[in-house]
Amino acid sequence: MKKILLFVLMLAVGCAPWVEVGGIYKTESHNFSVELPQGWMRWNQGDDLIITRDGVLLQNIQVVRPNIKDPLKYTKKKFSNGMLPHEVAEIILDDVASNQAILGFQLIENTSIEICGFSGFRAIYTYKNKGGLKIKSVYCGFMADPWFYGLNYNAAERYYFEKDIQTFERVFKSFKLIKTA
Repeated sequence: MKKILLFVLMLAVGCAPWVEVGGIYKTESHNFSVELPQGWMRWNQGDDLIITRDGVLLQNIQVVRPNIKDPLKYTKKKFSNGMLPHEVAEIILDDVASNQAILGFQLIENTSIEICGFSGFRAIYTYKNKGGLKIKSVYCGFMADPWFYGLNYNAAERYYFEKDIQTFERVFKSFKLIKTA
């Protein structure tokens, strides 16, 4: 009985949904590396990279990589090859605004930028979650066939956004594709 209990405890600890991070995070299967901040926690489930320091509802940084042929979650729109950065941004921001958990979406800024040598976009927007908390977000993204890469920072606007925006900027600047076509 003690051996079974010990096995169950080891299994539970080994499969923790959140793990502490810090340093280079590299994923060959998703073709990117990024430097994660010390003391933050990474969600250890699913395909997308999600990290937080104080809880995902207060602040989080995500890296997503959907195939450009797959429909987006809320609008079911798809990307097409050769899209310009502002067209890609329009599709992404429409998908964000179509999420029923996002209320009062307001776009503040949408500009073209270069990310890892690719033409991309940087958008800043605000919204309220269903609990009424105002969130401010920065979303940077680009297409590298056959993938869309997005880096997204979401934080409670009142305190957490300014507190951790520099952390997001460091994560963003460290982002690299492992192989380029």
